[in-house]
Amino acid sequence: MKNNRSIQRCLSVLRAFRTHGRPTLAELSRAVALPHPTVLRLLTTLEEEGYATRDGNRWRLTPQVFEIGFAALESLGVNEVVQEQLERLADAWSGTANLGEAHPDGVIIIGRAMAAAERRRLVVMNLRIGSVLPVSSALGQALSIDDERWSELPYPDSNQISIAVPIAGLSSARRLSLGISTSPAEAPATRLASDIVPALRQSAQTIARVLAAAPV
Repeated sequence: MKNNRSIQRCLSVLRAFRTHGRPTLAELSRAVALPHPTVLRLLTTLEEEGYATRDGNRWRLTPQVFEIGFAALESLGVNEVVQEQLERLADAWSGTANLGEAHPDGVIIIGRAMAAAERRRLVVMNLRIGSVLPVSSALGQALSIDDERWSELPYPDSNQISIAVPIAGLSSARRLSLGISTSPAEAPATRLASDIVPALRQSAQTIARVLAAAPV
């Protein structure tokens, strides 16, 4: 069936981004063994639907693709496991837990949970799933550090401090980080290395296993 073949070809193009990052049209055509016009038609359709975009002569997927991924995770019950980890961190440190993934402009929040105390705050930095933070943020800095380190960044104006760790054990095509934002009173320097960072790392390991489709 023609429609089935189009779907199969589109899926093969989407899968090719896993190993090619930001490919050119020629690179994608070679990867999926399809003619340039066919691949361009599929990419243009994805672009029109908001799932792909062009950067010069290169293509990349947009955060809207997460809608498909989250739907799949939800159907597998995986999303609940990740959300449970975020909620546990948020409640433990009376703050907000964020799961971020590398984005061309920094890091995009793909998971978020807030403790009850934070939900009562009138303003919590106006962040939500889909918000993009700069590379200079704690969540952004954690994307490029090794597993033995963590990033921290104070926000005196809002009486907040953010601490984040990288998430290891994923494919080279994905870079994720996990962080908690809370008040300095909840995260004194004496508790960072002994309590908060180990808790973040433990949750990061669980999330890594889940996102890699390995048993938790």
